[in-house]
Amino acid sequence: MKKKTIQNKLNYFIKNGFVEFNSLLDKQECSKLYNKIKNSRKWGPKLFQSENKYKLEFKKKPKIKLNPGKGIQNLVDEHNLEFIEKNKSIIEMLKIILGENYKIILSKFVVAVPNNWMPNYVKQRNKKKLISNFNEFVKKEFRDVTYFRGIDYHMDSIDWEKKNNRFITMYIYLNDIDETMSPLNVIKKSHIFGHTSFPHNLKKDKSHSNIEYSPDNKNYTKFKSQKLLGKTGALYIWTSNTLHGTSPNFDDKENFRISLRYLIKKNSKSKGILDKLVNQKIVGKTRVKKSLYKRILK
Repeated sequence: MKKKTIQNKLNYFIKNGFVEFNSLLDKQECSKLYNKIKNSRKWGPKLFQSENKYKLEFKKKPKIKLNPGKGIQNLVDEHNLEFIEKNKSIIEMLKIILGENYKIILSKFVVAVPNNWMPNYVKQRNKKKLISNFNEFVKKEFRDVTYFRGIDYHMDSIDWEKKNNRFITMYIYLNDIDETMSPLNVIKKSHIFGHTSFPHNLKKDKSHSNIEYSPDNKNYTKFKSQKLLGKTGALYIWTSNTLHGTSPNFDDKENFRISLRYLIKKNSKSKGILDKLVNQKIVGKTRVKKSLYKRILK
């Protein structure tokens, strides 16, 4: 990647708390990976357990640890991802953003659930309340990826309470994603208020492209939402406090969405532009015990 292009991308990231790349990854390698995952099992209704087995499983024990973890029931561990993790351009970008010796907290595959996969009992529950994670309804042996259908706007910092929020999400589409396949929606610049509690104070217009957001439900600021309709190999990076979500998957296409999600943190001693970004831009509370961020409005 040319130095001028890198600088432009970095400037965009600093300004918006989000940036996209369309030509860093080998599309053929992404397609190969997609097909390997797709052919690894029979995707569809048989992934789900019956209502009786679901009720029996969670009758006494709580619904915890249902997602793949680092080295724990994670389909990622069965695939070679060096074409991503050792990609020179990606390494260069991550070092600039996070500094040297950054660390992958977690990587996992994310699968969008088409309507025709869901048993009736799951559909009924989803009508009453939007289910953000379907893993509790999936058979134990298939919980090595995260299943979703539509997710309200949220921050990735929500999952890392009392942890250092200086991490980023790197998200990769492994196949072409159109309007009907639960594309990501990112609220640009929403990171400026730091961590705020879920559900967030949002006012949306009919198109959902203009969103008003408030950290305290009193003073609202206008932001722009960007729908990420990406081709195979599209790569996105955002901060831990950038609001994002997805709409439900409305299509029952054979090539359902499979994506790859990374959480990557900086080394405490290393310096990258994320330090400058959070110190100068984030002004709200964080989810860590002791705030690491200067709360200065600019």
